[in-house]
This record gives sequence, structure tokens and C-alpha cells, in this order.
Amino acid sequence: MMMKMRVKICGITRLSDLEAAVRYGADALGFVVGTTSSPRNLTISRAKKLMKQISVFNTKVAVTSSTDLNILRKVTNILRPDALQLHNHNRAIVKALRSHDPHLRLILATQIDGRPIAYAKRVSDYSDAIIADSPSNTGMGGTGRTHDWALTSEIRNEIYPHPLILAGGLNPTNVQSAIRKVRPYAVDVSGGVEKTRGVKDHMKMKNFIMNAKECYT
Repeated sequence: MMMKMRVKICGITRLSDLEAAVRYGADALGFVVGTTSSPRNLTISRAKKLMKQISVFNTKVAVTSSTDLNILRKVTNILRPDALQLHNHNRAIVKALRSHDPHLRLILATQIDGRPIAYAKRVSDYSDAIIADSPSNTGMGGTGRTHDWALTSEIRNEIYPHPLILAGGLNPTNVQSAIRKVRPYAVDVSGGVEKTRGVKDHMKMKNFIMNAKECYT
């Protein structure tokens, strides 16, 4: 059965942006926490207030670069996200989080540089989904740069049917081309639909979601 492409709008910091993303058809919304290096970082209390405004029909994703298990447990306990997206991780962290909350879905980031295929295959064994992003110094993505979609397509084929979420430099103009080349489970965007860091451009969000959902997988 063919399905419309799924879309995650990440780096939500304002209620008006959240409401617009939902209105235009976003499937999931991402909230950055525990990552002070990010201009989109929220306090846990602020993230909680925003998440409370999301319908049960949308997926709430807490996004973090933290490797502090105390912080990660606090995030899951207080926010109760539908999924936790980790940009720095290892098997020990994943095992501890699974033990803490067996029902929590984990999205694990893999940066598309070096030799990512073997790494992605390994990570697919203990994640619920992989997010393929462009490399950055912080490990959080958000560079605004695309990566080698041909390589990402190889990763998708190697791990299929394990879900691969495509991120990194996506915008309303290039998202359809990216989807056709990679055939991901979903696409993820933050900077590509912003006016300034952390402030979304509602027209860009509308066009991104509309363009992405014209594609099927």
C-alpha cells in the first residue's frame, strides 16, 4: 500500500509555530532539550507546556544530544514523549533507557560521513528508527547542508524495512528530489523552514509539508 511521505518539523520553540505545523499537516514535532549548545534548546518545563498542546494524532519527539542518563530519564519521566531522538548514543545508553522505559521508542542519529553503512546497520539492531543527518561539530545536525543522498539511499536499502528518516539541509525546494533519491520512511526539517534560528517561517513550513506529501513511499 502506497502512503504519503511522513513529515517531522523539528526545533519547535513557539506555540504559534507548533499550531501552524499541525495545521499544515505535520505528522511529528520535535522539541530540543538538554542541549544548551543549540539555539532551539528548551527548558524541560517549556517543552512540557508546548507538548501539552499537541493532539493525540501527532507524534511528540524529544530531541537531545545529552548522554547524561539522569537528564535523559528526567526528560522521559516529565515529558513522556512518544519518541526520544538521541544524537549522541551507544549501546549502554540505549540499554539503560530500555530498562527504564521498555515502551519508549528511540530514534538514533547517524551522521553521513566516513563509513556510515556499517555503523547504520549496527545501530538499526537496537533502535526503532535511524535519522540520517549531515555531519556537524555538535552532533546535533542543523548545519543547513545536504549530504550524499546516493550514500543515504544505500543505507536505506541495507537496513530496510527498518525506518530511515532523512534530515540535513532539506527545504521546500529540494525535499521532493531528496525523497525520490533516498525513498525514506520520513523527512525531518528544522533550519530549512525558519526565518531565524528557532523561529519558523509558516509559509516555508506549509510548502515543505505540501511538497513532501505529494511524494509516496
